[in-house]
Amino acid sequence: MRAQSVAVFAIAIVPVMAAAQQFQTAPGAPVDPESRFEVASIRPINDASSPMLIRMTPGGLDSAMPVGVLLRQALQKPDYQMVGAPGWINTERYAIRATAAKGASPAAMPVMLRNLLKDRFQLAAHVETREQPIFDLVLARSDGRLGPNLTATSAACQATIANRQEAVKSGKPPAFDPNDPCGSGRTAPGLISGSGRSIAQLVSMLSDLTGRPVIDKTGLTGLYDLTLKFAFEGRMPGIMGPLGAPPGGPAPTVDPDAPSLSAAVQEQLGLRLDSARGPVEIVIIDKFEKPTLD
Repeated sequence: MRAQSVAVFAIAIVPVMAAAQQFQTAPGAPVDPESRFEVASIRPINDASSPMLIRMTPGGLDSAMPVGVLLRQALQKPDYQMVGAPGWINTERYAIRATAAKGASPAAMPVMLRNLLKDRFQLAAHVETREQPIFDLVLARSDGRLGPNLTATSAACQATIANRQEAVKSGKPPAFDPNDPCGSGRTAPGLISGSGRSIAQLVSMLSDLTGRPVIDKTGLTGLYDLTLKFAFEGRMPGIMGPLGAPPGGPAPTVDPDAPSLSAAVQEQLGLRLDSARGPVEIVIIDKFEKPTLD
């Protein structure tokens, strides 16, 4: 799949892998598989220059993104675990507004979204496990020494992040200081940086960038500060899928001297991506059609 993007967009939604973890651990009764939005409207967007937008809250959905973004979120799968979706999901956009029932559980959101795609886009899919190429992420040095751009997060920052997590568990909004880089992150073409990141978070981003599952075999625990600079090859991590140049806009700047992703991981982080094969859960898209409109 190849995705296109416009230069301006706002995303207020958790990434695919983080969302899966959140929904699986959400407290409360099991979600009814027939949960649906109370009201939903779908209209085509014909102005390619209009900004991209997606907001997903317990109250509903407001989206002006390529529908592929919603498909990834509904199935809780990135591109490399989906097969058979038509190419237009990454180019055609629809203004979709949907309202959830009052008091709907946040855990019901992917179910309601999946049912919206079934009802209006005729989504049909099944799951298979296939033996496919993967990457094992391992330590590059036998002595376990890490690279210069991967360092343990300070004790103070780790305490700050722990306090934020406790606030979320107790139902309180976490406190953020805009002047404190602790827990912040940044992605751009050819760049990943962050503070207070787990290796699991790094693995998720590397999976998106390589288009293969990446399995953590480093044995590293705890939180890390990292910076990774590499040659941009058309992919960025997250729910957007592979990103090319924005329509009508300039292509992202490419540093001709930047190392490949695998070389950067080894030189800058002290880790290595080893090719391997393993079982991968794949969602096969059997049917996905352009939607019924209002």
